[in-house]
Amino acid sequence: MKRVIFAVFAVATLSACSTKPTTSSVAVAPMLYNTATADSATLVITRDSGFLGSACNTYIFVDGKQTASLRPSESATLHVPSGRHILSFDTSRGLCPSATDAVDVTLNKGDIKNYRIRGDMNGNFQLLPTL
Repeated sequence: MKRVIFAVFAVATLSACSTKPTTSSVAVAPMLYNTATADSATLVITRDSGFLGSACNTYIFVDGKQTASLRPSESATLHVPSGRHILSFDTSRGLCPSATDAVDVTLNKGDIKNYRIRGDMNGNFQLLPTL
């Protein structure tokens, strides 16, 4: 009986540690790239929901410039000039440990690309393309 209780407790605890893709997100106004232009492409970055890292903001950067700050289940829509860019995030402000990732993105005029920030139960965060 103790093993069953322990197994149920372990599964419940570990499943709460990873993040989940969110089906609806709260829109956050970006600090930069908030207006579409004739030459721009659109990047939508969404942070997963879940308990992991929920006390920490995730800071979004395009080419090293901070563009937005996301909490769990939030998203930012950026209107970035077409061309090649480095999209990255960081969580290392305040008491939060540093979690970073970056992707090389090439955008054409009118493109719409979606990315999500996810975390696993080992505390690893990733920036991944999504539909």
